[in-house]
Amino acid sequence: MAEKIKSLVFFDMDGTLLSSKTTILPEVSQAVRQLKANGNIPVICTGRAAFEVRHFMKECEINSLIATNGQYGEFNGQVAFNLMISSTICQKVLTYAQSRNDIIGFYNYRQIALSDDQPLSRKFYQNISSPFPQVNPDFYKDNPVNQLLVITHHADTEYSRLFPELRFMITGSQSIDTVLQNNSKGQGILRLLKQENLSVPTYAFGDGNNDLTMFDVVDCGIAMANGNSAIKNAATYVTDTNDNLGIVKALKKLKLI
Repeated sequence: MAEKIKSLVFFDMDGTLLSSKTTILPEVSQAVRQLKANGNIPVICTGRAAFEVRHFMKECEINSLIATNGQYGEFNGQVAFNLMISSTICQKVLTYAQSRNDIIGFYNYRQIALSDDQPLSRKFYQNISSPFPQVNPDFYKDNPVNQLLVITHHADTEYSRLFPELRFMITGSQSIDTVLQNNSKGQGILRLLKQENLSVPTYAFGDGNNDLTMFDVVDCGIAMANGNSAIKNAATYVTDTNDNLGIVKALKKLKLI
């Protein structure tokens, strides 16, 4: 099968594949389907949990993904890898978070649970247009955890200092994505390529800091015009914004559609 694949194209979700209204524009959806029809494999590569992006995948006919910042992967509808954070580490991070009045989100490929219900956590899920998750501070004791999300009053580097076994990625002024140390979207891409024995051209679209590791490992990194300066500086080139069909324009420029 690998010889039939022309390339792999990795798409971040928020700020990239999704518009500012958290929808996929019809033209973008059509372009991704055309990309696939042309023999390329589109892959979602997101900090979100797998179940959060299923409806978007269906909309674009995408069957492969890397979720929770490289902790969980699927290729052509089959689980490729599933990395978990131990309950012992979850317990330690939760204890420290509670001392700061922060909230921990426990993520796996099926569901999310929060350690607490605060106005801060309500606002966070409202801002990303996601339903408010269940509240269960003991979730990690009986369920696998792929990723922790720290919802904090002030995103700082204290977590990184205290828990060197984890990688903390500040994704906003009040949010920190947390995975196993030495893991990332980029490592997820490398893991997928190795596991599926794929040696084809690779492209990645992104707009934020947690997309930088994708650009480190692919042949061509395309930054959205709405992205931050770090991602634009790391890109092979910068396309238009997520609201102005940046993905469609770039796929045409790359002659993938």
